[in-house]
Amino acid sequence: MKSSTLTILFIVFSSQILPGQLFYLQTFPSAAFPTGWSTNSSRVTPNDAEPSSGYGPPNASGGYNMRLWDCEPTGDTIQLTVSGVISTVDRTDIRVGFGIWRGGGFSRPISIRWSANGTTWHTISNNITDSVSTGWKLIYFDLPPAAQNVPNLRVRFSYVTQTNTSCTASPPAFRLDDFAVGENFSLPIELLRFDAQVVGSAVRLFWTTASEQNSAYFDIERGGEDARFEPIGRIGASGHSLEVRRYEFLDERPLPGINYYRLRMTDADGTYAYSPALQVYAPTREGELQVFPSPARAFLNVAYPASGGGAPSDAHWKILDLLGRVWLQGNATDNDARSIPVDALPAGNYVFQCTVNNRLMTKRFQKL
Repeated sequence: MKSSTLTILFIVFSSQILPGQLFYLQTFPSAAFPTGWSTNSSRVTPNDAEPSSGYGPPNASGGYNMRLWDCEPTGDTIQLTVSGVISTVDRTDIRVGFGIWRGGGFSRPISIRWSANGTTWHTISNNITDSVSTGWKLIYFDLPPAAQNVPNLRVRFSYVTQTNTSCTASPPAFRLDDFAVGENFSLPIELLRFDAQVVGSAVRLFWTTASEQNSAYFDIERGGEDARFEPIGRIGASGHSLEVRRYEFLDERPLPGINYYRLRMTDADGTYAYSPALQVYAPTREGELQVFPSPARAFLNVAYPASGGGAPSDAHWKILDLLGRVWLQGNATDNDARSIPVDALPAGNYVFQCTVNNRLMTKRFQKL
């Protein structure tokens, strides 16, 4: 029975993972919702029809898992939330991992987000369902530095129903099990940084690893507004390294408008994890002012809107903090996205302000 394996699992973990790396594990041991877990719909419930198997660590615990149904009525937003049981105080390099299983008829994208206050939610992935086709799989996601030192880290899974199948007639299902939170546990690639820069009509992706053990390769994946990621390239990893390694990939044909990029980091034995997703706006000659990514690390990319169908005759920009103090400023004279180095900015919230043909526009962004 699963209820008797929770303590055993912690013992197994302690022999495989350095002390302190894993600090929360939920195996869904029974038909009751665990402490801290809640849902807004009866379509989410613990169930033991498809016990988890075949992955680890965290080791598949079998028995009950969290089942998410896609059934009528359509258009309902279903949420599964964990709150009040995860603290990242004095923790660094936060990683979330869990087992997933998708039934053949389940096609809805499921997002996963985190929050430090229960009000502002940050996307970890727009769609975890595209990560598995058959059987159980284990996936990991690295969280940004803002998820460190949070007394009550909240995580939420969310999807919108679409099928007309009755909830009593074996509707399409998705399952979660062995939800773990730790400090860079289990994956042999320590990702220091992942960032993007618009270069003309292309997008340059670059990332840095601090160490690698038995690493195999990086798949570069891209998604559009439909949140469906597809691989667009692969770069070999270093294999074994205790030194900083730098990688780069150029997407010469990004999608028009919003692009999402992430890395699938794969070990030699097939274990893999996903980096946080980056949002990049591929500039077009029409539309509103765009600044990205947010949070920004090394660069703030800016797409200026066209004016009257042509390039702006004058564009003066400033970056201000919320007290109105100017930190950076400059000029741009065409319609292309510009990459502004923001490494020197302290972490915090800022306003990008620009004047294009005597029109004042502003966008807020966050700097990590």
